[in-house]
Amino acid sequence: MILTGNRWFVPQKARIAAALARRNTRSIPHLALLLVLPAVLVAASVAQQIANMPGTPNPAVVLTASSTSPANAAMSSNGVSASTPSPAVVAVPQSSPSVREDLPSYSPWPRPIFEGGLSLLHGGYDPAAANVGAGVNLEMAKFLAVAEISADDAHKTTSDSGYDAYFQARAFVRVKRDWFAGGGGQWNQLTANVYSKQAWRPAIGGGKDFFGEDLSARAQLLYVFAGDDHQNGSQGPEFSLWLPSPALHRHFFYHQTLGIYQSHQTSVPGNSGTNDHFMSLFAGFTLMYRF
Repeated sequence: MILTGNRWFVPQKARIAAALARRNTRSIPHLALLLVLPAVLVAASVAQQIANMPGTPNPAVVLTASSTSPANAAMSSNGVSASTPSPAVVAVPQSSPSVREDLPSYSPWPRPIFEGGLSLLHGGYDPAAANVGAGVNLEMAKFLAVAEISADDAHKTTSDSGYDAYFQARAFVRVKRDWFAGGGGQWNQLTANVYSKQAWRPAIGGGKDFFGEDLSARAQLLYVFAGDDHQNGSQGPEFSLWLPSPALHRHFFYHQTLGIYQSHQTSVPGNSGTNDHFMSLFAGFTLMYRF
């Protein structure tokens, strides 16, 4: 530096060098920020990718807490209290359990049903007929019931005409291990060109629901009595199968019925017909839809 009078003068080159030094010193924090910011962004991106990986808990729903309690406080060797944080507490949200479709689902409300299909007949009828029906089904934890009306176009071979109308109502009480027992009544009427006949019949029996992860079913066995059928006295066992079990919360079901009935010749004045017995078969195959 050069002293002139009462002032000190710094040569031009020295002043420029000092200014550059001060500017470089001020730019160091900015340069550090420019270097740290990309690193933070990269770290955040990697953390987000790890959080989105399958099996990795979401940081947004995992809570950690660290607290110090008197019981966790430890004394150091120099008498200074050194607090020891409690272990991290992790709160993982519990997802709501999914509803298993292979387990029964009961309701106090009856549900409408519709079904239709094919009937195979024997014993004075044409071999096949179409059938259709509608009703209600109730599935409760301790009780189940079915009420249905149906009809088919089964023709009698003697008149080459006819149709059948049916009504049945059955109720059962559930017992242990998915078994149920009960009974009910049913009515049917045969109408042909030259005659008609009808009868009420009681039925009693039971069944069982089967539940599995891959398959469920309901099997039911009833004995249908002759009731007031004095003309033919038809009676016998009736086996029914549903796939899947109606106890499940489903809409479509396969329903199959097989009946083996013993009857006698139609009674007419002067001949009761009880000396001439025969067997008749009935098989129904329907697709049922339940609302």
